[in-house]
Amino acid sequence: MPHRYQLNSEQLAELDSLDYCQNGFSLRQVQKGGAVNTSYSLTTPSNRFFMKTFESDQVNQLARQHLFDVQKKIWQKGMACEPVYLSTTAGFQLDAWVECHTLVDSKMDNESKARTLANTLYTIHGLRITDHVLDLPAQWAGYLAQLPQEQYSAERKEAKKLASSWYATPEDELVFCHNDLSFEHVTTNTPQLIFDWEYCALSNRYFDLAACIDVNKLMPQEHACLLSSYAQHAKLPLSLVMEKTTQMLPLVSLTSRLWYAVANQLATSQSASGDKLSG
Repeated sequence: MPHRYQLNSEQLAELDSLDYCQNGFSLRQVQKGGAVNTSYSLTTPSNRFFMKTFESDQVNQLARQHLFDVQKKIWQKGMACEPVYLSTTAGFQLDAWVECHTLVDSKMDNESKARTLANTLYTIHGLRITDHVLDLPAQWAGYLAQLPQEQYSAERKEAKKLASSWYATPEDELVFCHNDLSFEHVTTNTPQLIFDWEYCALSNRYFDLAACIDVNKLMPQEHACLLSSYAQHAKLPLSLVMEKTTQMLPLVSLTSRLWYAVANQLATSQSASGDKLSG
């Protein structure tokens, strides 16, 4: 069972200093918090919290205090769990523990799950939350700066070509987006809660739809259910939703490929470093 020694000394010292943990605490790893981050159930004699450590910040630096504040606004609107504490070094976050099931656990068929995703995205896009506008080409540039130039020359050309599509986003297509809405992030509770807001921003609504298709590996029929249901909720022509989402799929694919390339490079580097230390 994962225990205290899995955290680094700074994280442990900070937890030990918190009023929440003054009478002791235990940790149990509950899932991977995405492809890199790790999540725990943190239990004290009087309470229980969801704890996530932010290993992904080695891939791309996120404004954790800003994201904590945005999550608090979303919680106040009833769509996120309550953010309780952000570490002083932004290395981890504590949220209120929520007993729940997600779409992954649901017995509904995948087309019904796709329709649920569509309704969820439509609801998120209607949130009136002021946030920064996502600069996706700048994000690509940050990833590419960490990767070998010659090995990723094709991706550099692709990023340059696709940047114009991103910057051409009309103002009425910029809405508050989740940008990583997987089955694991959507509860089947009433009221529904959404997890993992670390990539939220004002963004292109069709990029959010395309990202949802990509992260959930939706099959064509499920893909069609998502878009038709979203078009119906948003009162938009289905042909427009299909066209605009299709235009965003290459941007989502490039973003995903670059993110995983940096993450894998870091993992390889850390593994090699560990081998040297152990050897």
